[in-house]
Amino acid sequence: MKAHWQQLEQKEKQLISILIATLLLAGGYWLLWQPLQNDIVNTQRKVNVETQTLADVKALGQKITDLQGGQVNRADAGDLNQLVSRSAARNKIAITRIQAKSDSLQIWIDDVNFNQLIAWLEKLNKQYGVEIKNIDVSVSDTKGMVKVRRLQLGKRT
Repeated sequence: MKAHWQQLEQKEKQLISILIATLLLAGGYWLLWQPLQNDIVNTQRKVNVETQTLADVKALGQKITDLQGGQVNRADAGDLNQLVSRSAARNKIAITRIQAKSDSLQIWIDDVNFNQLIAWLEKLNKQYGVEIKNIDVSVSDTKGMVKVRRLQLGKRT
């Protein structure tokens, strides 16, 4: 190989050197720089999504805090299970599962619009005296939608 290199003319040696340098630069760009830039963009997108999720959860927490301190407009709104079921149906919220406990209900909802959920919970609290005892919410794959993994409701005493 060294003997072959020695036999080449100066112009050929220069062309080969330029080709090697160009290949090294292009390889460095496509193998190092471009993947790093793609990772930076993807990480920034993930940060933005997580920031929005955090803002949604903070808003939900504030609404829950506000709902727990609300006033009851009706003294007796009937059976909690029936009340929640009817109210959810009127508000077009599809409850996946309801489990009655002694003095509370546990509810699961697959996908529901976040704002619709908050408005429904606020209405339950203010009109019927139903308070949120515990809630576990996760972000759905669809923008603006959440999954209620567990919502525990009870009557305010």
